[in-house]
Amino acid sequence: MKKCFNCGKNGKDMYGYAICDSCKSKLRLFTENTIKKYNSENPENFSKEIQRRLDFLDKDYIKKRIKLLHIQEQLKNL
Repeated sequence: MKKCFNCGKNGKDMYGYAICDSCKSKLRLFTENTIKKYNSENPENFSKEIQRRLDFLDKDYIKKRIKLLHIQEQLKNL
C-alpha cells in the first residue's frame, strides 16, 4: 500500500496519487449531483473550464518547480 502524499498514512490510489481517507475527505470533492448541476447549465463550457484550470495548474506547477530547482542549484554553488 502506498503512503498518502499529504500525511504519510496508508492511502489508496486516486488519479495517480496516493491519498488516505482522512485527507480525501478534507478535499471537499464535488458530489455527483453538484457536478450534474454545473454541467447541465452549460456542458461544453463547463468541460472546457475544467480543462483550462487543469492546464493552468500544470503550467503553474512547472514554473514554480523550475524556480525552486534554480534556487537549489544556486545554493550548491555558494
